[in-house]
Amino acid sequence: MEMKNIDYAKLVVAIINEYESDRAESGRKEIRKGMKYVLDKYKSEHDKEIIDEMLMTFTGWNLETLIQKSEMISDDEIEEE
Repeated sequence: MEMKNIDYAKLVVAIINEYESDRAESGRKEIRKGMKYVLDKYKSEHDKEIIDEMLMTFTGWNLETLIQKSEMISDDEIEEE
């Protein structure tokens, strides 16, 4: 796949559509699984900087802030697997 001809406006719509199209719960599971994999595998300071940059790009928050926010989530908000 050639990466230089990506229509990023369409890419973001595709990502949101896939997430919203009856996949909210499976999306959560996929993100949880993916984040665990990434954080278990990539541990160097350079890797952490890249992870932070990606999270900042997609959410506006770095990993440390997102972890702090996650600590405020009640167990009632977590869907049973």
